[in-house]
Amino acid sequence: MHHEHHHFGPPPQWFIKRRGLKYLILYLLSSRGPMTGAQIIDEIERLSMGFWRPSPGSVYPALEELEADGLIKVAKVEGTKKYYEITESGKAFIGLPNIDKTTAAVNDFVSLARYIIDNWDTLSETDKSRIRDVLKDLIKAAGIQC
Repeated sequence: MHHEHHHFGPPPQWFIKRRGLKYLILYLLSSRGPMTGAQIIDEIERLSMGFWRPSPGSVYPALEELEADGLIKVAKVEGTKKYYEITESGKAFIGLPNIDKTTAAVNDFVSLARYIIDNWDTLSETDKSRIRDVLKDLIKAAGIQC
């Protein structure tokens, strides 16, 4: 099964906006495991690098609709917090295999790296040197000879 995972990174921004919030919620639950509405809001903001923070007024109704459609279910309740998880129907709906945490991290890394490459000229020198430092470590870890 593992060989097909590399096709699925976080959807690009235009895709997210066009496909909508529900699709993104399903993607997050499939890649991150159970999350609360508040965690979903924070994670969308993080994934979009701060460009989009959906409101509770859009996220919670979307969660209710997804639950009513059987695409997600409440995994557990801790005090007042409800954790949602994707169902098999939800996974089938977005056409994703279940992705483990490290694969999800790699998907995020690849998408963010592409985003950084596209915006390289707008980065500060400080950010460029931070990226170069991480790249040196990554090259060492990957055993690539430069």
